Amino acid sequence: MRGPLFYINSMFWCGYRLSTVCSSSGLPAHAVKFEQRHTRLHQGKHFRRFYESRQCSDNKKQQLDLLSDNRSFGGQQKVYEHDSVVLNCRMRFSVYIPENLERPAPILYYLSGMLCSEQSFIQKSGFQRWASHYRIIVVSPDICPRVTYGIEKSEIEAKGLSYYVNAVKKPWNKNYQMYSYVNEELPSIIQENFNIDKARQSIMGHSMGGHGALISALKNPGKFCSVSAFAPVCNPSQSPDERHLLNCYFGDDSKTIEEWDSTCLITKYKGPELNILIHQGKNDQYEIDLKLENFANACKKAGIAASINLEEGYDHGFYFISSFMEQHFHHHSKFLCDSF
Repeated sequence: MRGPLFYINSMFWCGYRLSTVCSSSGLPAHAVKFEQRHTRLHQGKHFRRFYESRQCSDNKKQQLDLLSDNRSFGGQQKVYEHDSVVLNCRMRFSVYIPENLERPAPILYYLSGMLCSEQSFIQKSGFQRWASHYRIIVVSPDICPRVTYGIEKSEIEAKGLSYYVNAVKKPWNKNYQMYSYVNEELPSIIQENFNIDKARQSIMGHSMGGHGALISALKNPGKFCSVSAFAPVCNPSQSPDERHLLNCYFGDDSKTIEEWDSTCLITKYKGPELNILIHQGKNDQYEIDLKLENFANACKKAGIAASINLEEGYDHGFYFISSFMEQHFHHHSKFLCDSF
């Protein structure tokens, strides 16, 4: 017996995928008219009919709930929420879409630092001006799973100290799988729902998020065209506060912890050029914890090029980030965009 009728639609409109897999009765209203008028004309080109009696739910894309949609520099700044399979909780992410995208666009992921949310970067950094200029889709997730394991929040929960790793110790291993979320689940969701060119993707971040950006690039050779960071945590295994945090996730296992340390990872890196750009303020109040000098020395020892810039008078916050956002977008545009 044949199962229900489905359509696969590969059409895009203004940067959005009209639908991926859905029943004929479940098509969005704007796609239904298209389907009724053009299925016969374009059969085999834009739509393919097929029959499935099993595993229908596996084929459906994740449900995204739109929380906000704001015009910014001609494009749309959106925030979505969804059920994360990897994190076992509801998760939010922001996506900025430049206007009038006519073909798959390059994508830049941004990872925020502690005490932030999916709102911090989109409200305080001013990145939309440069994303619009270079026509780059920008995605930024919340910094951690928003779950509480006890009556009172621990420091990890209160500050969102996920460090973009995959925890192995209880209770954190149930939800704190941010590395897999950032590098697997979230990109899959973005690819399913937005008109992106997955061959042109880069990553950037700030502080804890800079750490996440660096380890993501180092653990996935060739995946990202470029990587940049504002005041990244570079050598957490050698910083007492960061080491204490990682012990919560991995136990006192130096070998495992070093697998989540960009200074350790870069000494063993084998892959294409990383195209690294880093800025840090000379007045950064967390300088002692960041260990940028250790990372710079490791790059030099490994023969890996990195543009590392220390900026006079700047601290660790968004005044610093917004001051050098243009330089970071210009850096990524050289590897993501056809011109500029």
